[in-house]
Amino acid sequence: MATDVALEMTGINKIFPGVRALSSVDFDCRRGEVHAICGENGAGKSTLMNVLGGNYRPDAGEIRIDGKPVRFRHPQEARAAGIAVIHQELSLLPHRSVAENVFMGVEITRRGILDREGMRAKTEKILRRVGSAIDADAPVSGLSIASQQIVEIAKGLLLDARILVLDEPTAALDERDAGRLMDLIADLRAAGTAIVYISHRLREVMTLADRISVLKDGAKVWTRRRAEVDLGAIVTAMVGRDLRDFYPDTGAAAPGAAILSVQHGGNAALDGIDLEVRAGEIVGVGGLEDSGKAELARAITGDLPFVRGSVRVAGSATALTSPRASIAAGVGYLPSDRKGEGLAMNQSVRDNALLALHATQPLLSLPGRGRFAAKAIDPALRAGDVRAADFGQPISTLSGGNQQKVILCRWLAQNCRLLVFVEPTRGIDVAAKAAVYDEMRRFADAGNAILVVSSELPELIGISDRLLVMHQGRIAGELPCGATEEEVMHLSLGLGHLKQAEGSPA
Repeated sequence: MATDVALEMTGINKIFPGVRALSSVDFDCRRGEVHAICGENGAGKSTLMNVLGGNYRPDAGEIRIDGKPVRFRHPQEARAAGIAVIHQELSLLPHRSVAENVFMGVEITRRGILDREGMRAKTEKILRRVGSAIDADAPVSGLSIASQQIVEIAKGLLLDARILVLDEPTAALDERDAGRLMDLIADLRAAGTAIVYISHRLREVMTLADRISVLKDGAKVWTRRRAEVDLGAIVTAMVGRDLRDFYPDTGAAAPGAAILSVQHGGNAALDGIDLEVRAGEIVGVGGLEDSGKAELARAITGDLPFVRGSVRVAGSATALTSPRASIAAGVGYLPSDRKGEGLAMNQSVRDNALLALHATQPLLSLPGRGRFAAKAIDPALRAGDVRAADFGQPISTLSGGNQQKVILCRWLAQNCRLLVFVEPTRGIDVAAKAAVYDEMRRFADAGNAILVVSSELPELIGISDRLLVMHQGRIAGELPCGATEEEVMHLSLGLGHLKQAEGSPA
């Protein structure tokens, strides 16, 4: 008997040593439907999709594809059944080309020889389908994290899957690229693809999803049609808190003296940069992916130094010519690629928190100094509410939110006056986001300053005391606390201030 249900998962259980990751979870997705899964980190979302994708075998339960029971022993068997899972964690080979990564494991050959031209042509076709101009021959190592995410998505689209799982697909994308992906998802849905959509960006969920399921502690809380719920109901089901509680109040006191001052700053990517970040302030930086906002963060942290203009930190003229010089000046950096640039994944929680101290205080790295190192950092980790059984365990075992807290503790222990955050809550759940926001506000209220770059406009608007918006390597304008998303986008597109534009003659 024909059915419109493409995927059914019934009574799925998965137990790891000491942890019940999934408890009798039921889930289904129909042809031509977007079914979103929401939940905190650790709720079981990724585990459920790893069961579907053949990475894990369920301890109990059944999976049916088009009504027929299946048991996948390997991811290749799931792919052969028409299932494509695009995971949040990138799995690209940095020194291979975009086309080689897209066709990894499914290479095209002719008479036993790789058909590089055929792979390049098909890769370009897929990239154009998602509205991307990425060069199929470019090495992945030279791409931004956003472009790498698009390549990961292209890998999934190559299969023409009947069931497509997207795990945080827009986490690294700005509003423009995310919008293009939304259009593509709408096209796939219209073509009959069953789409499972996992995202912490709940407004996307409310825009895209036909149905929404919430998982908590490995169990399903409920499944409802989108029209039956609002953002508040989703958040409450996930974490038991009201959505209004997630952004802290803006600074209570008037801003103090400038912690950072840049005048006429410029380099190959930036020009005419004039800005101040004052004590007690969180200053947001918005803009499209290619606006220069990431390059601004790199310039201030010495990774892509200014070659023109002047910089003052805490009133003193400073040459931020390298990351080490930036650290010495009291500037800390939380990069967008947390795992690739911010953490040593095979090292312990403690060692990761100590990275900056080891660089600036080499005596801590000497043999026999481990007890002193622990004494220097463990209180900061406890105060920062880093959830770990032992600070000696590998940081790879922690959730994304706890990993981000470790990086924050690293800079707090360094007594930095200015923190530069880039995508501070990428890939972490709403509860962890709230904890990071609270730490940011406490840091600023203590007389320090934060410059935060983010692609999430609600986040920028919610946490910033004022906003700078970038366009083509320049600051296109400044907006006060409480600015609207429309005002930010108007500046991002180079259209000037919205109110001025509205008042201009037609």
